[in-house]
Amino acid sequence: MKKLLISTLFFGLCSVQAYADYIPQQKSVSAQAAQYSTMGIQDLIRAAKSGQAGAQFYLATRYQAGKDIQKDVKEAFTWFKAAADQGISSAQLNVGRMYADGIGVSKSETSARQYFEKAASHGDNRASFNLAVMEEQKKNYMGAYQWYELSTRDGMLDNKVINMSETKKTALAANLTPDQIRTARDRADKWIQAQ
Repeated sequence: MKKLLISTLFFGLCSVQAYADYIPQQKSVSAQAAQYSTMGIQDLIRAAKSGQAGAQFYLATRYQAGKDIQKDVKEAFTWFKAAADQGISSAQLNVGRMYADGIGVSKSETSARQYFEKAASHGDNRASFNLAVMEEQKKNYMGAYQWYELSTRDGMLDNKVINMSETKKTALAANLTPDQIRTARDRADKWIQAQ
């Protein structure tokens, strides 16, 4: 009985290993991006319609720019949103901008904020910068300072955004007490820890 159990276990493990060899390897995100960025428009449309998030993002950029297809900001929004809802942070940033500016969709500060926050939670400091600008426009200087602070620390660091954020933080500091600045920084720390 023991020999039967051991041999069954051994052959079971071997068969699992055999199946593992047949699973195709996933392409890296950068390899997929390169593929979609150079793909012909008809193939790109097919890939986007089949639900491939990277293809949806690149199709949106083509509609937005009118490259190889007639410019259509509503279609661009539709495809950016499809990619954003699958977790592509650059698409989330673009959807946020389009909601904020009312391009291809009705203007909605609430929806813009939601998509900026999604992108910021993936470490996109451009999204944090946009959230800071929104807070500053509402004269919520502590909130703006918090988001500018985050935009200097988020994972996908764009140096231009970092420099602009540092300048904005310096300007805002003139309107805030040291305690308010400390509170804004603490909120930034807590937001990062919650992600």
